Amino acid sequence: MDIKLAYSDGQLELKVPAAAEVNIFEPSAAEETITGENFLKAFREGGGENLLSGPPPLVVVNDAYRHTPTGRILEWLEAVSGDIIGQWSFLIATGAHEAPRPEHLQDIFGRFYERLKDRIRWHDAREKTQMYRLGVDRLGGDVYVNRLLFDSDKIFIIGSVEPHYFAGFTGGCKSVFPGLTDLATVERNHNLANSPEAAPLRVEGNPVAEHLWSLLDFFDKDKFFTVQLVVDCRRNIAGAFCGRFENTFEKAACLSKKLYAPQVPHQYDIVLCEVRPPLDKNLYQAQKALENCQAAVADGGCAVVISACSDGVGSEHFYDMADGWDRVKNRPRDGIVRFGSHKLSRVNALTRRISVYIHSRLRGESVRKVFYEPVEDVNAFLAEKIETEKFCRVAVVRDAGHTVLKV
Repeated sequence: MDIKLAYSDGQLELKVPAAAEVNIFEPSAAEETITGENFLKAFREGGGENLLSGPPPLVVVNDAYRHTPTGRILEWLEAVSGDIIGQWSFLIATGAHEAPRPEHLQDIFGRFYERLKDRIRWHDAREKTQMYRLGVDRLGGDVYVNRLLFDSDKIFIIGSVEPHYFAGFTGGCKSVFPGLTDLATVERNHNLANSPEAAPLRVEGNPVAEHLWSLLDFFDKDKFFTVQLVVDCRRNIAGAFCGRFENTFEKAACLSKKLYAPQVPHQYDIVLCEVRPPLDKNLYQAQKALENCQAAVADGGCAVVISACSDGVGSEHFYDMADGWDRVKNRPRDGIVRFGSHKLSRVNALTRRISVYIHSRLRGESVRKVFYEPVEDVNAFLAEKIETEKFCRVAVVRDAGHTVLKV
């Protein structure tokens, strides 16, 4: 079977031997999509009119690692509000990610960027002088958030909900926690991802998700108005849920699961995980594809992540930590769990059940350091596995960074 997968700026052409049984999985396109009229109706019914009058809100938006169609929402709002958008202030919820580059800002705001650029700020999780201390969380640590949240009586959040490999889903409270909090709080939360209970599509019983939602109790939730969007595989808006955090998130998560979590009939000997932009830029982000698909790999089988990783490993936290990792005990040799440890513990744990490979532009020694095996020629790899080891069930997962295989 001939299959083409996205890779870097082009395509990777695969020829899967005829001896293999091949199934292809991908996100679904929405049967109906949201128009500007649909959105504005939901916006008004959810209480959004309050944002269009009185003191301007602070608008919190996602960074460029999400496919949130922020610019389209601003276009629809401008159609009814005129130039009021030019009076709003914007804060990008970067979490622990790096500051957005100019091209990222253009991607987020589209045609509005030039007009709004003097009113756009972004969060820096390492700069506590920008933050306000909220109190102590259930893990015993101080919690700080961006001070701009307290400079406005109204906070307008534009977010999107899609599966997340250890928080269950993106969206909801994640725009604030961890999007606008301090690095130490992000670290405490992400260290919970070492638990196997931290899994895609799971919120209840997921220690990462439960910790994040508990932090929202520091605020008066009526301060927030949220738009939770679900975007389908064609980048059309499949759902727009407006109002308070809890109701909007639950509805959006339900729709997201329907579009991005196909049921598979059985486990597979080989699972090929295609990673699409922007998650294909580095290894740190590409791991999401492995996590989303690993449950569909049979014991002793292979998962192959296909991601160019043209920007490198993406984060030095987990990469440098690998030098001091005890692979047998699956923990740091000094016993101190640090930010990024989940990136190592989760992959290392998987290698005890399945073989983990990656086809990328990274050097072989770089990926081996963090528990992947490099694959230079995917076609040769498939031919050898299927012929010599008699592996015959192959799953191809398109947009595996967002597609979760349910077994």
